[in-house]
Amino acid sequence: MKKVSTLIVLLLTVAAMKLVNGFSCLEAQVSMLQCLPFFLNAENSPSTSCCDAVRNVRASAPTKPELREACQCLKADIAQFPKLFDDKVIQLPKLCKVDFGFPLTKDIDCNK
Repeated sequence: MKKVSTLIVLLLTVAAMKLVNGFSCLEAQVSMLQCLPFFLNAENSPSTSCCDAVRNVRASAPTKPELREACQCLKADIAQFPKLFDDKVIQLPKLCKVDFGFPLTKDIDCNK
């Protein structure tokens, strides 16, 4: 039940976020749900669908303002799940061969 309520809160939070140019935080966060098994240590490596999601999120943020919004969005998403294995979150872009231009961490300053 707790997972369902957390997901509902996440979706409501995401729905309240605005679009910056063409980037959709809701779409990015829903897409990144593919990576939860890896983040929660249920899988040793990210699945193909997880890496596809990572590539799609990165491709949806080609400009600096969109990339900043992606950073804020993913940072908020990571913070929603305190039981994530931080080292796996940080490793994800490299394992999927995607360069976000910023590390996926709870502590990232998205304004830099």
